[in-house]
Amino acid sequence: QLDTIDRIINLYSNEGDTVMSPFGGIGSEGCQAIKLNRKSISIELKNSYFNLNVKNHKESMHQKNELKLF
Repeated sequence: QLDTIDRIINLYSNEGDTVMSPFGGIGSEGCQAIKLNRKSISIELKNSYFNLNVKNHKESMHQKNELKLF
């Protein structure tokens, strides 16, 4: 479903905007937002999902920074 998330982010936001996901889960929306040059705010109450969300956001930011080096 990442392609659907990409389309929605592209339709309803611009680069540099902040995308908020009030039900963050494992961070799919936030990670795609980061990859599309947006900022991300993600809220999750369940501890295990929150920890995966943080891990996935960090990986997305790391991958994005690696891509800029080349």
